[in-house]
Amino acid sequence: MSNPGVSGRSMARDEVFDALADGTRREALRLVHERSPDGVAKTDLAYELAAVTDDKPLAAVSDDDHRRARLDCAHRVLPALLDAGIVVETDDDRLVTADHPLFDDDELAALLERETTDYEDDLDELFAALADSRRRTILTVLANQYHPLSTETLARDVAAREDETAEREVSQERVDEVRLSLHHVHLPLLNDAGLIGYDSESETVSYEGHPRLRVEWLETETDGADVIVGGPDTDDERSAADESTTDSSDEGVRTLRGRERIVTTGQSLCERADDELFMMFTTTGLLEEGCLRRIEDALDRGVDVYVGSRDPRVREIVRERTPEAILWEPQLDWLNLPADGQSVGRLVFADREAVMLGTLGTPADDDSEYDETAILGEGAENGLVVLMRQLLGSRLDHRTATDEVLESEIPL
Repeated sequence: MSNPGVSGRSMARDEVFDALADGTRREALRLVHERSPDGVAKTDLAYELAAVTDDKPLAAVSDDDHRRARLDCAHRVLPALLDAGIVVETDDDRLVTADHPLFDDDELAALLERETTDYEDDLDELFAALADSRRRTILTVLANQYHPLSTETLARDVAAREDETAEREVSQERVDEVRLSLHHVHLPLLNDAGLIGYDSESETVSYEGHPRLRVEWLETETDGADVIVGGPDTDDERSAADESTTDSSDEGVRTLRGRERIVTTGQSLCERADDELFMMFTTTGLLEEGCLRRIEDALDRGVDVYVGSRDPRVREIVRERTPEAILWEPQLDWLNLPADGQSVGRLVFADREAVMLGTLGTPADDDSEYDETAILGEGAENGLVVLMRQLLGSRLDHRTATDEVLESEIPL
């Protein structure tokens, strides 16, 4: 089922994920990439694939094994890699990997570099699930929610994002069309892949996530950096794209605008943390399910996680979901700053090398969401990072993962 309004760049991303949704194609891509830029002949690639798939030495590959692998390459493996633009043929009929942004993604590159004999069915399902722009939009919506959503609410949000309009401008007919596709196609597939929980009887959907899924893989073209299909080709186009996201930068400190962009960036910082993750949320409305799952993942990696909030509901949720996290209560009531100004909403400080501080503007009316803005600093020498490190570093240096954190010890 095709999605309305899907751009050529989204379609290119669909083709890349579809090509990766097969263990034999991933193995072929790994072998070709290893031999690039010199490349590999198709007949030699078939020999190596036969050896890997049958788990035998090259010398033990029979003519029948080679013939089957060669036919599989010709009719199924190589066409998908070539159509996705990941692999190209040289003038002397050899195969090389293209100069493609896929290889700039460290996580994807790591997955492709591992030789495997079982082809990891979970990766097949993951990439197959991502090989559709509507499903990526569904995951983006759900990852930003703490509570399960009804399919009606999810369909309206998905339609609004696809049409690039406000939810109130989406017609009921359009919502029904999207909801039908969710029910019959997309939600069952995502549920089978373990990425979501879907109850067809109550028509509710919740985010489950995947240990190898990265937020950046879900980003749309308007989100800025496009990991899979690349950004604009020229400096002028990149400049125009930067302006279209309304992000700005001044001496290494970037300004981010819009809830989705801020949530995505904050979750990416959580994923990058190797040693320490310091966070603050002023309300439960800012503690998305995606954030909780990334806190769980960080704890599983052995990261020391600090989560602070004056809202007892936030602390209770974190205590129940991630009891290993260190809870603290800010000294200042950040949410009750002057009503006509902005108040601090969220803080993410990863490994003392990257920090994002989000602020909330006054909503236009009681029913509207806060207008969110954030500043982002990255790098050990970044001014914002240095300031936060000096403010918090000495308080955290002598703590252990089992310590209680007293209010007076953290000057926030």
